[in-house]
Amino acid sequence: MTILTAHLFRNIALILLCLSSGIVDVIGYLSLGHVFTANMTGNIVLLGIAAGSSLQLTALHSITALSGFVLGVVLSVFIGGKYKKAFWPQAVTRILIIEVLILFLFAVMTMFPYTQGAYFMLIILLSMAMGMQTTAARKLNVAGISTTVLTSTLANLFENLAQRLSDREKRRALGEHVSLMQIGSIVFYCLGAALAAFTDTYDPFEIIWLPIGILCVVVITATLKRFSQLK
Repeated sequence: MTILTAHLFRNIALILLCLSSGIVDVIGYLSLGHVFTANMTGNIVLLGIAAGSSLQLTALHSITALSGFVLGVVLSVFIGGKYKKAFWPQAVTRILIIEVLILFLFAVMTMFPYTQGAYFMLIILLSMAMGMQTTAARKLNVAGISTTVLTSTLANLFENLAQRLSDREKRRALGEHVSLMQIGSIVFYCLGAALAAFTDTYDPFEIIWLPIGILCVVVITATLKRFSQLK
């Protein structure tokens, strides 16, 4: 009997991706000009503030992050190909592999002195990785769970809780695991943000190796599980 079932693996992977997003977002905000590299809603707000206050540099940072995110989403569509309904589509693994490579490039670039142009490239790389991760998570099709946009996750969590409290039949139908996943995604995103903020005092970019490690474990485990199912 396999302890790590496909269902459990998918849930753990999503939670760990939330942890990674929290780390990446804080790296961007604290070390790359107060820009969000995962939470694009925040960037749209910052862009609006910059436009209204004539803050050209802030606007440029936000536009760069938004452009990188969109590029990541578009690239994921081409990498993923046609959508195939599966518990863990192969497209997800392919997208996450490219995300690992992008984050690795980011980590290597931060080891050396970089120019202003490279500074914007760092923003693009992080936001691009998060755009790819967002698409990968959507392909897993877990209702109410997003690894980068927690506003909708928070709303879905309390909608579900309110329904379970108000209607006994709906309470039975909803299932407890959904709410637990939603709570876990919020908690681990916050945990990732806290870890990145804590390590920023010592080295603002060293923490990026944790998301890289997490993604490598997820990719390797997904690949091994697929091969074991083919036997």
